[in-house]
Amino acid sequence: MFHLRLPARLESLDEFLNFVSDRAAESGFSSFRTKEIQLAVEEAVVNIVRHAYAHSPGEVELRWMKGADPGQVAIEIEDAGVPFDVRSALAPNLQAGLDDRKVGGLGAFFIRQMADKVGYRREADKNILTLTLGTRKPSSEPGPSEAPRADDSIGFPLGSMTRETHNKGDVLFKAGDRADKMYYIAHGSLKLPEIGKVVKEGEVIGEMGILSPFHVRTASAVCEEDLEAYTIDKEDVIRLFSRDSALAFQLVNLCIKRFIENLRAETEAKERIQSELRIAREIQISMLPRVFPPFPDRTEFDIFAVMEPAKEVGGDFYDFFLVDDKRLCVVIGDVSGKGVPAALFMAICKTLLKTEALRGLSPGDILDRVNRTLIPDNETMMFVTVFLLILNVETGEIRYSNGGHPPPLISAGPGRFESLEGPTGTVLGAVDGCSYTTTTRILTPGDIVFLFTDGMSEAMNADQELFSDARLISRLCEETGKCAADLIRHMRAAVQAFADGTPPSDDITMVALAFNGAARNVSAGP
Repeated sequence: MFHLRLPARLESLDEFLNFVSDRAAESGFSSFRTKEIQLAVEEAVVNIVRHAYAHSPGEVELRWMKGADPGQVAIEIEDAGVPFDVRSALAPNLQAGLDDRKVGGLGAFFIRQMADKVGYRREADKNILTLTLGTRKPSSEPGPSEAPRADDSIGFPLGSMTRETHNKGDVLFKAGDRADKMYYIAHGSLKLPEIGKVVKEGEVIGEMGILSPFHVRTASAVCEEDLEAYTIDKEDVIRLFSRDSALAFQLVNLCIKRFIENLRAETEAKERIQSELRIAREIQISMLPRVFPPFPDRTEFDIFAVMEPAKEVGGDFYDFFLVDDKRLCVVIGDVSGKGVPAALFMAICKTLLKTEALRGLSPGDILDRVNRTLIPDNETMMFVTVFLLILNVETGEIRYSNGGHPPPLISAGPGRFESLEGPTGTVLGAVDGCSYTTTTRILTPGDIVFLFTDGMSEAMNADQELFSDARLISRLCEETGKCAADLIRHMRAAVQAFADGTPPSDDITMVALAFNGAARNVSAGP
């Protein structure tokens, strides 16, 4: 007995089919019969991947063993997915037109047609499909007098098909167009730009759309050179199926191969996107202060922050640092856009803001200088909203400036929070010549400033309701008197409870700054 166990993914199909090809050659099966067996195994594995393990990962094991009778083999295909007996699937009505046929059942039909016997059992919470196969030569199998064909070549009755000619550069169809016919390429070639595949003489194109229940083109086709093709409409294809089962097998096999090619191209593109998002998230998170408490020796203030990245990474950021021994700078911002561009622009903005703040400038002047620096080379027209404040830890004075960011909330007595007053200003990086105002306010010991990005107030639940500014203030008022870290944890839990599992569409960032009062000098005593 030979066996092969692989993850239940469509990417494993090649290894399964190579395994079948090697075993079939060793067992003396003809090339045509081998392809039939491969198609049966393909159908079984694809069904397992798409249905048995539709919502969870798993594995498929293929076992090749001798059959009960001479010249027979038995193939066992095992999975631990949802129970399903392929023998129970109703056979499709191949005489009906595509629009009248029910979706499904074609794969199970081909498995039953190509195997001499199909068995099924459920054992130890596993599905075990058994295909018994002999070395029979079906009447539809091509004889030795027929000319060999390329792997993707299918013998069509060209005399009953419609001849068409097209010029180099012509578009036969576009992805999403309605599929009404299939093409056999007699001379010339086509390119499928979405997946980078070239279809050459003797090959078929358009079969995916014809057989799809949605009847739409899954890719575009552009003439690489002058083209001569023969076409057949979908109803004639179905009639051919009913007369020539070998043709049906070949065409379905080709569809599966094309499906796998398309899936691989889509998977590679998705992996590139996921890689970009991962890089963006790493850039974003690596730039943020993450050690708390950040200044353990400073008792004048307490600060805590958190950034929850959305699935599509945006450009939220925060920062805090000591300008000198008496002044603490706190920044929060939100860059337009998503992915790596937003993450890189965020890194630039954060660096510029810190550089200018360390010069000892006022908050308004800091934003002004950063805005003037961003605009000249900002060809992508990205922008950033910023709120920057500087706290004098001895006096409690805060000086702040706003560049188009949601105004922070500040405690205004027990159980009360209100917006920090001041001009909203203009986003940075978009408009040249803007001026930014510096506003001053005095904090008293116990005051808390809560800074946030709009991803928080705009968080949604399953009913598409917003968390909202009103709900934000209400939840803040529930936690007065707590430390900065407790306040952030309370607000994070409030947003998560409201969303109730709905994925965030934007990053959620929060910073809480509590002023404790100036540090006291304690004498050593007499």
